[in-house]
Amino acid sequence: MRSSDPAHAAERLRVDGVLVQHFRESGLTGSRWDQFHRQLLGHGLTIVTKLVRSGAMFARCGRHGRYLHQQAIPLDEAEELASDAVFEGFVIFCERGLLGREWSVEHGQPLNEYFVNACVLAFPNVYRRWQTRMSGWRDVDLLDSFASLEQVVAEGNPEDAVVEQQAANAAFAALSEDSRRLLILHEQGYSHAEIAELTRLTPRAVEGRLRRARLTARQHTDEER
Repeated sequence: MRSSDPAHAAERLRVDGVLVQHFRESGLTGSRWDQFHRQLLGHGLTIVTKLVRSGAMFARCGRHGRYLHQQAIPLDEAEELASDAVFEGFVIFCERGLLGREWSVEHGQPLNEYFVNACVLAFPNVYRRWQTRMSGWRDVDLLDSFASLEQVVAEGNPEDAVVEQQAANAAFAALSEDSRRLLILHEQGYSHAEIAELTRLTPRAVEGRLRRARLTARQHTDEER
């Protein structure tokens, strides 16, 4: 370790301390806070996504005394879990670390590291909800076909309809199981709020996942045609 490292770490903590004091006084508002929290979320999402994808998140949780039964997580699901953990970790970061004054310069932990640890603390609840959703869906029958994906079956002669239907079915099959279930519920007339209650997500998360599922399906449909 270079001799300048302790001085660099001390300066980093000093700057973090000045920022935190400003944010506490401003009530977490203002342009500087907006810029800071956007950068923090981006940093956190990058780190947490890598932790979840690699499986290292489970070891990190264990070091905090939160032991989880690890199971394989599909890559698209890993991104969703990481996003949810970052969102909930940000709440912990704000409520405990900043407003609750849990973070301080004296503790010697930079803000970025404190935030990532907050995301790690949030992950067990996010992961358990995901496990519950996955196990709860075992009794739900998936549709054999997806006849009305974005009205993809065009009006026309029977041959055209068959081709369009095959493309829609292939697109549906290419989606993750969780995305298919959300689309099924939506096609059955459930609102975002109702789907959120059933899947233990927020309505906003449901909306975002449905949008991504439709985009993925539409892209796959275009490739199949």
